[in-house]
Amino acid sequence: MSGTVKEAPGQAETPFLELHKKFLQDTPPPGAVRGLAEAALERFSVLGFPHRKHEMYTFVGTQDLVGQAFELSGEGATPEQEFLRAQVVPGCENSVLVLVDGHYRADLSDTSALAGSIGVVPFAEALSDSGLQNYFKDAIDEENDVFAALNAAFMADGVAITLKEKAAPEAPLQVLCVSTGSTGGPVLNQPRVLIQVQPLAELKLITSFCGERPNYFVNAVMDILVQEGGQVSAAQVQRDPFEAWHFCKTRVTLAGDSRFFTVGASYGSRLVRHHYDARLKAPGAELSLNAVSVLGGQEQVHQFVRIHHEAPHCTSHQLFKNIVDGKSRVSVDGTVIVCTGAQLTYSDQLINNLMLSDDAHADNKPNLMIFADDVKCTHGATVGQVSPDQMFYLKTRGLSEKTAKELLTKSFAASVIDTVRFPAVAAELKKSLLKKLEA
Repeated sequence: MSGTVKEAPGQAETPFLELHKKFLQDTPPPGAVRGLAEAALERFSVLGFPHRKHEMYTFVGTQDLVGQAFELSGEGATPEQEFLRAQVVPGCENSVLVLVDGHYRADLSDTSALAGSIGVVPFAEALSDSGLQNYFKDAIDEENDVFAALNAAFMADGVAITLKEKAAPEAPLQVLCVSTGSTGGPVLNQPRVLIQVQPLAELKLITSFCGERPNYFVNAVMDILVQEGGQVSAAQVQRDPFEAWHFCKTRVTLAGDSRFFTVGASYGSRLVRHHYDARLKAPGAELSLNAVSVLGGQEQVHQFVRIHHEAPHCTSHQLFKNIVDGKSRVSVDGTVIVCTGAQLTYSDQLINNLMLSDDAHADNKPNLMIFADDVKCTHGATVGQVSPDQMFYLKTRGLSEKTAKELLTKSFAASVIDTVRFPAVAAELKKSLLKKLEA
């Protein structure tokens, strides 16, 4: 398959194509996976590396990735135990799945608190199911994100999770993605996670991304399939070192009367991009997506969101709050598509940016594409600074200018953090993410 791809010298795709050849030679995936991986490589070559005028990368500069001599992360690396323990959310000690450099590590995972409620198998084993094979074939054929296609081209060693019908475990499941990084050249790791929530089941999900050492590119893809009446309450935390690149695509499919609520929190790095693609496929489906970023220096976070209302009587909510300081950059490119026949759709989207520096940059692109006539859809975006009136009020109550500014900026971000449904995660975000505002 690799030999059929046109590899013009100097193309941005060439280093990744060469890396894929090495991948097939050194760690050939099993049959079903190999077929999907080769199809994804072809899709990657068709899509091509994005340029600044690419519709999906209008605000994202990927030039820094071009020409990087990435090596694939090996399977043998193990984080220091002290570091690993520090990344486990309190209460998830017996309900945590660990991926190290994209490789599922059963020896570092413990799901005893969820015994009887979930099934966990390596990703390749899950693909023995013909229905899943067809799902991923269709996903690859329709893939529009070149980096998600790149992830699929290297799919081999992720994890598949199934929450059984009507199961509602009390303990949240933490999926912990650790990058060990490199002391030499940059390394590429590509976590792959599949989550299936069967009918009437309720899953509490925490996804954490972190790095032990810098100099890596984590390029993750998560597929979350929620069946009829299922519910997922989720939080996703990105906390990579500044020197890392972080791309993650989350693909959500909602059946009738299912629910998906998630809150994302980003600490930023040299380049972070979150891509959410959600499809509300049957009446009664509901999605809520909140996200908060606190950035300084030259950190970046970019959100690319597409919500597809494909059936009537569906609901979606989006709220983004970003605080940008220094020379940091943030963007939200979000579109809600109301398909033909999706009557009685309700959707709202709000993007708020708080600017703490004249050199910071925020881009907003809220958009609606409506092909039905009985809907209620709203969107909006704001960019502003700390209110002088609010500052004056707090100073007249005896607060110093520094304390007043910290109070206002922290409360701006805390309004999203307070929607996190896991007290331990919310407490940590208030302690560490908001601490960035004290600098």
